[in-house]
Amino acid sequence: LRGELETLICTMFTKDNVSLPMVTIMIEGGMQSIDQAVSTLRKGKTLVVLKGSGRASDILCYGFEHSIEIEKEVDGEIIKERTLTENCRKEMIKLIDKDFAKYRAQGIVDKMINAVMEISTYRKTVTVFSIYNPEPLDFYILSSLMQSSAGGATRMRQMRLAITWGHARVAREFIFARKEYKFLPEELNSLLLFSIIKQRTEFVKLLIDYGANVREFVTQGHLTRLYNELRQSTGGYRLLQEKRRKEKVDRGRFRMSVRCKKERGVMLSDVGSIINQVMQGSFRSILCDPKYNERAQGNETFENPFDVMTIYSCLADCQSMALLFWESCRTPMATGLVSHKIYMFLDKMESKWARMDEEMTEKLENAAHEFEMLSCGLLTACYHNYDKTEWINILTVKMKDWGYLNLFDIANITGSKNFISHAAYQSYLTDIWMGNIHASTPTWKLLLYIIPPLPIFLSFNARFTNKDGTLKRLDTNDEENTVKFTGRERLLLYYTSPVIKFFLNTITYLIFLGVFITTLLSSSSSSDDSVSYADIYTIVFVLSTFPVEAAQIFAKHTKSVRKKFAHHFKKVYNLLDFLVVILFLFGFGIKSSLDAQENQNGRYDLDTYSHYHQYRLIASLCFAFYCFTFMRMFEINSKIGPKLFMIRRMSIDLFFFIFLLLVFTMTYCIASEALMYPFNENTLEETIFKSFKRAYLNVFGDINMDGINKNLIEGHCTTESMLRTGKWKDGTAKMLEDTDQTEMSQIEEDFCTIENVRMTEVGEINYGITFTLLCLYLLFVNIMLINLLIAIFSNTYADSEAKSGIIYKTQRAEVILQFRERPWLPNPFSLLYFIGLLFIKIFDKFVCKKKLYRSQIKKVNRQTSSFNAFRASLIEAECVAIFIRKKKQIAVSPTSLLEKLHARMTRLQQNVERVEQQFKQTKGKEDLDNQAALKRNSSGSNEHTGSPGETSLITHPEHKFSRISPYGGSGDEVVVRATVPDDKITWNKIHEWYDPPEFTSENVAETDTDDMLSIQFNTVDEKTKIDRTSLYLPYSVIDGDPVNPIGRTGLKGRGCLHRWGPNKFAVSVITRWARPGTGNVFSIKNKQVIEVLLVKTDSESPYTLPKLRCDTVIDVKSHKKVVKSVCYDYEEVSSTENQNVGKLIDSAFDEQFKEIYKGYFDDTVNTDNAWVEVHVANVHVDGSLSTTPPSKGKDVEEVTWTMLNKKCPLRQNDAWLLKTTCNKLRCYNPWKGEVLM
Repeated sequence: LRGELETLICTMFTKDNVSLPMVTIMIEGGMQSIDQAVSTLRKGKTLVVLKGSGRASDILCYGFEHSIEIEKEVDGEIIKERTLTENCRKEMIKLIDKDFAKYRAQGIVDKMINAVMEISTYRKTVTVFSIYNPEPLDFYILSSLMQSSAGGATRMRQMRLAITWGHARVAREFIFARKEYKFLPEELNSLLLFSIIKQRTEFVKLLIDYGANVREFVTQGHLTRLYNELRQSTGGYRLLQEKRRKEKVDRGRFRMSVRCKKERGVMLSDVGSIINQVMQGSFRSILCDPKYNERAQGNETFENPFDVMTIYSCLADCQSMALLFWESCRTPMATGLVSHKIYMFLDKMESKWARMDEEMTEKLENAAHEFEMLSCGLLTACYHNYDKTEWINILTVKMKDWGYLNLFDIANITGSKNFISHAAYQSYLTDIWMGNIHASTPTWKLLLYIIPPLPIFLSFNARFTNKDGTLKRLDTNDEENTVKFTGRERLLLYYTSPVIKFFLNTITYLIFLGVFITTLLSSSSSSDDSVSYADIYTIVFVLSTFPVEAAQIFAKHTKSVRKKFAHHFKKVYNLLDFLVVILFLFGFGIKSSLDAQENQNGRYDLDTYSHYHQYRLIASLCFAFYCFTFMRMFEINSKIGPKLFMIRRMSIDLFFFIFLLLVFTMTYCIASEALMYPFNENTLEETIFKSFKRAYLNVFGDINMDGINKNLIEGHCTTESMLRTGKWKDGTAKMLEDTDQTEMSQIEEDFCTIENVRMTEVGEINYGITFTLLCLYLLFVNIMLINLLIAIFSNTYADSEAKSGIIYKTQRAEVILQFRERPWLPNPFSLLYFIGLLFIKIFDKFVCKKKLYRSQIKKVNRQTSSFNAFRASLIEAECVAIFIRKKKQIAVSPTSLLEKLHARMTRLQQNVERVEQQFKQTKGKEDLDNQAALKRNSSGSNEHTGSPGETSLITHPEHKFSRISPYGGSGDEVVVRATVPDDKITWNKIHEWYDPPEFTSENVAETDTDDMLSIQFNTVDEKTKIDRTSLYLPYSVIDGDPVNPIGRTGLKGRGCLHRWGPNKFAVSVITRWARPGTGNVFSIKNKQVIEVLLVKTDSESPYTLPKLRCDTVIDVKSHKKVVKSVCYDYEEVSSTENQNVGKLIDSAFDEQFKEIYKGYFDDTVNTDNAWVEVHVANVHVDGSLSTTPPSKGKDVEEVTWTMLNKKCPLRQNDAWLLKTTCNKLRCYNPWKGEVLM
């Protein structure tokens, strides 16, 4: 039944036409699990075994890895089968007995071994996965599925499966690495479409690298399908659905028949309208072109497909894919700015949709910032690598795909503050600001020459020839660029430059404010007319602002008139400008309708002529606004501009503070008023105003306790209160009635005191509560709210001050662009300019009829723009290459390099695992024997030492000694390393200025070849038999040079090391229990103390651990050689004694050998291309060898036993190894708690 179910599942497909894989995973288990694994493999299925999960899985993995293939003759035929060596068979029997000893009588041993040997014959369909492997399990499952037979249909299914699982490395190794089948272009396009829908950026890059043509792929049909299959969680999907919803509402409103279009999908015109909405209607997207919307499955291609796909990736919320396509865009700067705007728009819509997804908001903000920085980075590359003509051409050239807008306009539309603040952008703004005047002309000279005809004496250059900023000649300050203009041309160039427009408008605005002050403060009794000449000037000035504002509105790039007005009045100060003008005109109308009649004192009567005072009120408000508007002109100043921005920010903060203050104030004033005046006879308006005024003044220190007492007296001193207290406390109402009015007034004056009021029950309570409320009110408002306001203002100031540079440059750009479009005549004379412009338009249209001439000029401009756009695209492409190369040349990603060499690394990983297995074969027996020996050796002590523990490899130490400068192995020569900060060690961190020196010592120049192509890294060299595998991790090889797997060291070359890449050393830690004097094991703090065998290579160097360099695989024999040749060299003493010592060493290694550490070693001789790796093992000796005196080797100065009861004078990295050994042996550790590496 299970087999039928598995067969049925294998025939099923997902909705993406991906077949369901069938894999058997074996975790732990018993004999039945092995039988099931055999059954699975016989059916041709795939098996994955988890090594390290225990029981049957570990037995199967051991037999699978240690089985060998033999040839056997049966009935005259030679067959191949797998078997185990005698030692491996014994070890496997031990493993079986460990978990299945109770089943041994049932013959389980032979049965399990035979089953394992049968499984080991299925080498291609069995995958062993170690639970300690950093790779995920699904990676190995998918790798095992890729072992099936080749073929077109099979390869397509495997690719779709790999794309679904998201493992590009598997596809690269098991599919594209095989040459027997090549994908057709149609198949690559199908896989590329599937990868983009699934948002698998690695597969998109892989398919492009292997021949997928994006230009042929991006067609109308493919792009339409991509937008129709957007995920529902993406912002692009929500925007399209909202747009279609509005479309249905509009159709229903006009009762159009929509049956034929009711079920239509997303069209490219819908996407184009979304892009137009994002860009504020500034241009018409190419996706709105009818040729891309006539047929849903059209094959029309796009001129710039990478730009189109970048925009799609942004709407699909796939930033990594957008970055991939952006690198190949034709207009990367413009596309980056538009992508920045799209992400900012999606972030804004997130708050509108009220999804409250902070993670998504942060993701969108980071993506927007990254694209903005990419555009700025490209502009920087262009700014530093090309002359001014080229980068200004890039800023000003009009691009067809972006509605014939230039980069300068796109930056303003998208609001990219960092791009606007760029030095290149600001430099171009300076050229616009100065016009054709030399940039070196001082401000005082510009103001002095402002009166005609003085400007004819200034010097000019031919920087700009057209209004749109077309560059004719660069710069500006050289005498050779000075052009001789006529007097008329000089006047025109002077007064049309934006800087002079700014000065003229500032002067006329000051004159307007002065005249306005005159009309506002002077009396109108001096004339019979209600409207004076000053009033006429002010009204003409105000009216002249209308055509200027209208010109600014219609100069915007938005095509729709409604959107032009909406975008203009979106800014609050533009709306206030318009409202104040309307209000001023209304007030002026009131004044002009007044009759000039005065009273006998020569003044207007307040009662008869109230309209005049209404005008003065309106005029006062308008004057106050115009004074605030005048400050906006100083936004171009680097000192005042940021301060004005701070004032705007603080005004918003103050608004929220006032809201909180109103809550506290109204709470106090209403409550206290109700307590002080129980019998209030005033109106509600008077009561609220009086109480609020009192509470508000309390904030500023006007407490007035006498006034509060007076209010309490007025509110509580009544006839009823006098009856209950004071003179008539025990009397009757009759006594009060007999009192006349004069006596009554005196009685009330004497009685109505705060003391008598507090004698009443109500007065006492109300007085106490009122005083308590006042204290609480002052406490919260004067202490908490005021300090809160100070903290808010401080935060706002600090934030604005940090951004003051960007704020100033952004405001400067707005002012310059505003005055570039203004007429050269200031207000109110700008009315003459617009009247003259109107006459010129009428004359050209009806008299000259220059339509043909204008069309020819337009055609020539388009051709010139097309050529400039092509030149700009070439420069941008070069800048992208420079920018990407600079970004990636230092930030070498080890992961990407491993992916490119994965096929080779798989073999290396198998070799590493095989070496590990050789060390672990005797692990179980050695651990038990070591525990027994330790117990025997500690018989003289009552303390239990414990076992050393398992030989789990520890992580590599910190990369500290490898960066010490000067270099430690340069001898007499001083070699200074390049500086490597702590946060720039790893290769995946960008270190832009990393350029280390190269050094290889002459002493080791001949020990290894410099022909890097002939060296076989990450494997055992077949020619030289040198083991160049790493004990730590497979390392990367870039341009033939091995790369330090940990990171930068500040030095290239081999240094003083013998080999390129890893230089492996066998380090032996020989220990014994310290038995001074009595023969008992010495202890400190209930911890047994050990002695270690240390050596000195010369009299000046510190003690080190015995070690030897090894070019072959390091094993037990290597460590025996270290001990015999370095510590117990008895060859020159006696051959017999040498043999005896050799037997003792062999015996000690067979019983007490324990691996401590293997991997990368932080040493002062390491470089970027050569480094030290160590295999550290401990042998704890006892008996005869522990008492045998050591004998130094040839290159050793001294060999001695040293007790570790205190810190030894060692190299610090050797001290780290001894500290690790002490932890393993659970003995006294003098370095406990210290960080040595």
